[in-house]
Amino acid sequence: MQKIHCLFRVNLICFLFFHVFSSSAQTLAIQNWPEKPVRIFSTSPPGGTIDLLSRMISQECTQTIGKPFVVENKPGANGNIAADMVVKGPPDGHTWFVTLPGIFAINRFLFKNIPFDTDKDILPVTLLAESPLVLVIKSNQPIQSFPEFLKWVKANPGKFSYSSAGIGTTGHLGMELLKQMANLDILHVPYKGTAAAMNDLLAGQVQMMLDNTTSAISHIRSGQLRGLAVGEKQRITALPDLPTINESGVPGFEVSPWFALGTRTGVPKEIVNKMNTCAVGAINNVDNQKRLSNAGINPRVLSDQAFINFVKSESSKWGEIIKKSGATLD
Repeated sequence: MQKIHCLFRVNLICFLFFHVFSSSAQTLAIQNWPEKPVRIFSTSPPGGTIDLLSRMISQECTQTIGKPFVVENKPGANGNIAADMVVKGPPDGHTWFVTLPGIFAINRFLFKNIPFDTDKDILPVTLLAESPLVLVIKSNQPIQSFPEFLKWVKANPGKFSYSSAGIGTTGHLGMELLKQMANLDILHVPYKGTAAAMNDLLAGQVQMMLDNTTSAISHIRSGQLRGLAVGEKQRITALPDLPTINESGVPGFEVSPWFALGTRTGVPKEIVNKMNTCAVGAINNVDNQKRLSNAGINPRVLSDQAFINFVKSESSKWGEIIKKSGATLD
């Protein structure tokens, strides 16, 4: 019996020592974070809005924390490639991703096989910004307004096509929602990226595109494209003369691509809070806000439970759109 009690005391001491040691080690790791360069995965190629936001966060964090934060472009699979890399890494706060809604709210409905569990493995950190969609056509088309566009398309069912940056992108799904709500018959032509989709629109290979304001605005200002309406509920500062689709013949239409910061679950709350503070600081920077506004991007910060609730709402909305459209990947 005495040996049993001795053995029990030894095991208890070992357990307590291990627990205290582990807690102390974790506390030290949190205090010393980051202990190596922090990687921010941009889920798009260089030059897009995601890349721009990633580099704003990288610069702000490097300056305020005093340790290197580096951006790595990891496009592909609507963000799943970058997310999978983060999920497979340790939960130590040294890998993050900046993305469109795909990872959080769209991909689970599009892909049959995703290498991670969106709900269990992905942590939404903060909403960063929105980039309104704008419906554009070539300037040499006779259509001058969105109501004229509706008449034009309905008079020619199945004869026109629209381009998108790919299946499952917000430009594709937003156009599918417009088709559903306005009862339009338009062919979808998906491309591998916005640049290719825009090039064929400019070349006249397709007739229209519901594109991010960020990439369309320069072509509208140069006169190559004509903007017909925006997908926001309210008119936007970057294109104040353009009406909304909601006010121009399709009541209730609202689709706005958004950009957010995420990581894997299990990252200590203290580290998440530090990274969130950096990201919000980057978005609230006056020079960055001017730069975003000029590009047609609306800064919008939502963190913690508010962002988690937003993701749930968006997931429900996009899931319904995808189901009705029949879109799928894999």
